[in-house]
Amino acid sequence: MISLIALVSDAYAQQQVSDTLKFMNDYRKFVSFVVSQPSLTRPLADSLIARQDTLMHQYRTIKPLLNDLQVEEYNNLKGRYTKKLLEYRGDRFTDSLEAAGDSISKTAGRAGKAIGGFFKGLFEQ
Repeated sequence: MISLIALVSDAYAQQQVSDTLKFMNDYRKFVSFVVSQPSLTRPLADSLIARQDTLMHQYRTIKPLLNDLQVEEYNNLKGRYTKKLLEYRGDRFTDSLEAAGDSISKTAGRAGKAIGGFFKGLFEQ
């Protein structure tokens, strides 16, 4: 009976190790893919964010089974992922600012001409 309990316990421990290794390998591959992208499009970024959310939920479940080195590696990988997404968001923010600036410039030019035209019309005899 004790032998059976030891056998089941050993099998359970091996399964936990297998689960942690699989999770870490999956996360490494995910981050490698994200970082290797020269640029991100909105659909791709949305997909990556959804995948990261799924992996983060898995991490919360499996974290107690990870050793310190695995937790450190996970956090390093998460930092690399976050850096890439921040670059993407920064690029989008810069593009939005440029587009807004162009739009304001065009609008100001049109508004200036409209106001100038109004005053010319108002003061012409």
